[in-house]
Amino acid sequence: MRLSLSEGALRSLIWGISIVIPLVVVILLQLPRVDIGIDTSFIPRLNALINSAVTGLLTVGYFLIRKGRRQEHRKVMLTAFALSVLFLVSYVVYHLTHEEVRFGGTGWIKAVYLFILITHIGLSVFVVPLALFTLYPALLGRYRQHRRLARWTFPLWLYVSVTGVLVYVFLAPYYPT
Repeated sequence: MRLSLSEGALRSLIWGISIVIPLVVVILLQLPRVDIGIDTSFIPRLNALINSAVTGLLTVGYFLIRKGRRQEHRKVMLTAFALSVLFLVSYVVYHLTHEEVRFGGTGWIKAVYLFILITHIGLSVFVVPLALFTLYPALLGRYRQHRRLARWTFPLWLYVSVTGVLVYVFLAPYYPT
């Protein structure tokens, strides 16, 4: 696959996307909730399933590349990326249609939850540019550059996907039924 953008334009585009996505999410979450005529209460469970699938795909992708199975690795990782994009869209839809759900626990369990939540949110901001900067050299066949970035991207992306599931588990009892 050949991209027609120059290297500089592509880097600028990735940085632009990486800055715009968190800003748009923060802005959208400040807007009043809207009724879109569809019950979206299933989305947190769906998002936990998506994050679980991404976790599995990232793990499978890691083992595939360790075995030298590049084509399978590529398909698995592109699927993980596509599911992450789907997660982002469904996350925004849910938060546009529902009030924020707060964790009701106290004491040490609340401290654990807040640690997981804060690190999940903070690292998720870095996963966007890392994933994009890791993806594009792979698509261009620049595997050395891809490998160098993937060493950082993989553990952070994996952490974000695992902690996304954990955040859901912590919040599940507090979602309206």
